[in-house]
Parts: sequence; C-alpha cells; structure tokens
Amino acid sequence: MVNDSGRTPRQSGSDKPDRSDKPDRSDKPRRSSSSSRPPSGSGRSSGSSSSSRPPSGSGRSSSDRPSSSRPPSRSSGSSSNRGDRPDRGDRPGRGGSARFGKDEQRDDRRIELKNEPAIPEEVLNETVDPDLAREMSSLSKENAERAAQHLLAAAFFVDTDPRRAHLHGVAASARAGRVGRVREVAGYAAYHAREFEIAIRELRAANRISGDGSMWPVLADSERGIGRPEKAIEMAKDPQVKLLDVDGQIEMKIVVAGARRDLKQTEAAVATLKCAELENETASWAPRLRYAYADALEANGDHKNAQKWFVKSAEIDINQETDANERIKSN
Repeated sequence: MVNDSGRTPRQSGSDKPDRSDKPDRSDKPRRSSSSSRPPSGSGRSSGSSSSSRPPSGSGRSSSDRPSSSRPPSRSSGSSSNRGDRPDRGDRPGRGGSARFGKDEQRDDRRIELKNEPAIPEEVLNETVDPDLAREMSSLSKENAERAAQHLLAAAFFVDTDPRRAHLHGVAASARAGRVGRVREVAGYAAYHAREFEIAIRELRAANRISGDGSMWPVLADSERGIGRPEKAIEMAKDPQVKLLDVDGQIEMKIVVAGARRDLKQTEAAVATLKCAELENETASWAPRLRYAYADALEANGDHKNAQKWFVKSAEIDINQETDANERIKSN
C-alpha cells in the first residue's frame, strides 16, 4: 500500500481498515529507545528494525506515531513523567521471580474465557516484573499468572503479528481489567493492530485507574485514527499535557501537527512544529521531529526548506528511523 506521498508504509496492514483518505502521517511521535518497547520473549529478536514500529495505516507514515504506542518499560528507565510515583513498568518485564497472589483475594469471574488465544511456548518460562506482579496480587494465582502470560505474549508478537498481540491484550484485559497497567498494555496492543476505538477505551481506563498521563499522545493519535483530528487537537490543551516530560511534549506536538494536516491546515502544522527543539541533535526524538517538520513544510508547498530539513533529519538519523534519505533523493 502506497501512501499519498508515494511511500510505502513500513508495515503492511491488509487486515486493517483502509485509511488511504488520510494525509501522510509523518507527524506521529515515536521514541527510539528500547525502553519504549515491550519486553521480548526468549525467542524474539530485540533489534530495532523498522518493523518494530507501530503498524501504519494506509496513507500513514510510520515516523509520526507515538513511541508510547508500545508498552513503555518504566523499569528500564522511562522518560515519562510520573512525578514521585514509584517506577512501575507499563508492560511485563522479563526476569525476576515474581509470584502471584493471595488465594483468599480472588477475582475469578472471567477466568473461563471463550476463544482465549493459546499462550506461545516462547513466553511460558518468562515472568513479569515484581511491581506488576504486586499490582495483580488481588487476583487468584491462576488468573494472575494467565493474565501475565497474555501480557508477555502481547509483547512478544507486537512487532511481528500485531493482530495476534491484540488478541492477547484483549484476553489479559478480560482477566485483569481492574489493573491499570494491564489495560495500558491492552491499549497499546490494540493501537498496534489499528483497533483505535479499543485502544481509546483501554488507555482511558488505564488513565483513570493509574492517573498516568504518559499515554496521552497515543490516545490523541488514536482519536486521529477514528477520524477525529479535532479531538486530538483539543486533547493537547488538557492539563495532562503539561505534566508530560520533554519526550512526551514533543510527541504531542507531532500528533497535533498531524491532526492539523488531517484538517488540511498545513500552515498550522508547520507552526506547531517550529520550535527551538528542532536544533537538538542528540535526543532520541530529534530525527523524527526534524522529519515531521520537513514533511509539514513539503505539504505546505515550501519545497526548498523541506529539502533542507530532510537533510538535517538524515544527518542525525543514525538508526534510520525515518526515510529522510529517500525523501532527499525523491525531491
């Protein structure tokens, strides 16, 4: 599938809804650090290839998605702002000897699920981090362990089979829906599978339970995903945004610029991204911010400056997170 800028999205999504009527989405943020990715299972590569990005919809560039579209690993050093709250990790972490719960504290109402996906062998011996295990301690041991396996499976498949990851996220949420981090992982898995309405429901639930606003850019981009760019722009004015760290603020800028482009407000998209942070050359988001700015300039008809910023993006894009080099050649 080729988007409206003539580029092929980085991940195919033939089983996802066609969004070819949407503008190119180079305007979605994504942190490049491994801490923003779900933990790999024992049989999974942890390399940072282009396929590690959230699946782009038809007509959507993968460089404009929030990095938090994966369950962020707070335990490995997240940049998300949680104030003085303890490091919780937003996805199942590997290692540790976490054990679940008190059998007298039971929540088995949904332990028998219909069409529950099988747990892949690759994660059967994996464990979630102790903090998450403690959050799930109100569940029965059997239910908590099963929910944890689904979280690990969602992380295992999120890059290679987003649809399958989503099914495991659904199962985890059904088993442990009152645990904020479980809902968050389920939301990110849904986002990967382009099930944006489900992503919104799960992430909003996670936000209500935990009070964590780090998922706000993903929520806003999901609103774009269901054709509500105005809502994404409105979300940028929410007090939650002021609590985001620098990475989150940049991600939100990129999402809002994308929403402006969805509305054909290309000048506003350029203005949104024109900021002092464009001169940053070392932050993980720097190549993508420059790329999004260049793409917005291009959409606004400023081809000369667009070319300049595609070059600037390519110069610092060591991990080739964007296709800036290709854009230079094609202009």
